[in-house]
Amino acid sequence: MTAASAGEFIPVAMVQIILTGPTASGKGSVAFELAGRLGASIACMDSMKIYRGMDIVSAKPPPERRSQCSYHLIDLVGPEDSFSVGRYLPLLEEVVESEAAASRPLVISGGTGLYLKGFLDGLADGPGADWEIRERLVREAREHGIERLHERLQEADPVAARKLESFNERRIIRALEFFESSGERLSDSWNWEAPREPRRDVALFGLGWEREALYARANERVLAMVEQGLFEECEGLISREPSPGRSASQCIGLREIREGLEAGESREAVIEKIQKNTRNFIKRQLTWFRKMDIEWLPVEGELDPVGAAELILSRQG
Repeated sequence: MTAASAGEFIPVAMVQIILTGPTASGKGSVAFELAGRLGASIACMDSMKIYRGMDIVSAKPPPERRSQCSYHLIDLVGPEDSFSVGRYLPLLEEVVESEAAASRPLVISGGTGLYLKGFLDGLADGPGADWEIRERLVREAREHGIERLHERLQEADPVAARKLESFNERRIIRALEFFESSGERLSDSWNWEAPREPRRDVALFGLGWEREALYARANERVLAMVEQGLFEECEGLISREPSPGRSASQCIGLREIREGLEAGESREAVIEKIQKNTRNFIKRQLTWFRKMDIEWLPVEGELDPVGAAELILSRQG
């Protein structure tokens, strides 16, 4: 676990339990069971659940769960607004402090790796965004692959390239964006070190699936979202004024449906693209999580949220 080293026990009431892992792993169901057993609320650690009106596409907890449990950090802003880890982290700290002051346990659930890293280790400062350059680089990454951009970064800023492996698309684009907009190397100006000591008041767990089983769950979840009205929700978001901003528009599902409408693609083709991009996203998440000290709980066959919640609590003492 990240928070308490092996053999060091911190009472559950004093600890925020974090349940993380890739998309479609079942985090939400297990977090709900945990919260019920602890009398806890749930803080969502998800960069898309913060947007109002994006309920199906971001897989928000269903209304029946929200009526039984208090959820934080959902529906914070409209989809036209930009949002960032820098805005999210202070809000999460407020929730943590508020629940601690009330002596209530808190379950944090979500798979946004940058939010998780920022919460656990602190967030290094970085330069402002140049959206025109960033969007061009994103298009290049989609057309030619992130490896080509990483090769370009090796020439422009070899120190940054060594720190950013070829799979880290977001930060590779960020480093190239800074170089192109300023003519300077990001490695010369960015404080790469975390600004504070890692947290020790959290216990970090993940649901560990075999990759192919997880891919199959993701495929099924996309089909379930379609049945729930995914296309109708996204088409409404696309046609609304103001339209979704840059951040919300990157949500898997919304992005593919928008592109499918523009290209005149069939619904079946769009569904296949959503499934493929979801699987690719899971692959990137798993790579990210390998760098973190997560206690993985192996899952085989069908997920048992009750059993998983009880196992987590038993690991806490």
